[in-house]
Amino acid sequence: MRYLIIFALLAALLMAGCAGPPMELVPGPGPEEEEEPVCRTVTEEVPVTEELCEEISYTEETCEKRALEYTATRLPKTDLCIEDSYCVGEPLTDCPGCSKAMTRCILKIKNEDPEKAGTWTVKADYTLGNYGFEKEPITKTIQPGEEFSFDFNQIYIPGTPVFSASCEVYVSEEPVIDDCHDETRTMFECENVTTMETVETEVCE
Repeated sequence: MRYLIIFALLAALLMAGCAGPPMELVPGPGPEEEEEPVCRTVTEEVPVTEELCEEISYTEETCEKRALEYTATRLPKTDLCIEDSYCVGEPLTDCPGCSKAMTRCILKIKNEDPEKAGTWTVKADYTLGNYGFEKEPITKTIQPGEEFSFDFNQIYIPGTPVFSASCEVYVSEEPVIDDCHDETRTMFECENVTTMETVETEVCE
């Protein structure tokens, strides 16, 4: 009898719980949501360096040495008697009894350069039998297109029978000049140039 009463009470309690209002489910805390970053555009001036090259033209004097063009003409040798009353000034070949003679040698030089003057030195060597005579050289500056006669003479005793001296006339020093002219040349000149440049960057926080 006692068990029956306990059972009845349990059944009544069970029925009372089923008849009550349904229980509400309360959601528990979920995962935390991440905040989206806030971004903004920042403008700033930054220095930029670059190499700039420029082509430059300039004029430079260039010189080189060169010999002047010229022509040398040897004139016929002249042998004259200069001492004997009846034969002075006559060709030596016409004066078999001449006691003193003179031999004249001439070298004519013409400067063929149209613009530059030059200086020539000419020598003359005389020979009479076993004897030789070296004359003092003659130096002369000749203008463009002009000419000059380098004139040498030697006095001697022609002997018996008479015979004339021989001579050799020659240029010992030719003119060498500096031939200069202007030449246009180019070169590159470079330098570093720094300028400010605007740069935009995105900054997020």
